[in-house]
Amino acid sequence: MSFLVFLAGEAAQPALEKRDYRCFDETTFTLVLSEGQAVVRFKNGEYRLPRKPSAIAVKYASAKATLYLDGDFAAFVADDRPLPGCTRVRASATP
Repeated sequence: MSFLVFLAGEAAQPALEKRDYRCFDETTFTLVLSEGQAVVRFKNGEYRLPRKPSAIAVKYASAKATLYLDGDFAAFVADDRPLPGCTRVRASATP
């Protein structure tokens, strides 16, 4: 019985969602969302941001960076990377 409980616990890991974004200045980043956290990955670094309450959009923030998500739009701000206009890149459907 304890073996079955162990397997059920392993299957209950939070789901990850991966998204790609392109910004107005052609900067790209990958966003990995899990329950309560966002990881913003650039070619030369990443930011781990916990979810924060917000009335205007989905917000993730730390002392170093802030990410707002509203549908396919993202605004990311850090001291070294002000990226106010980013849009989700979706895979194109080919016939």
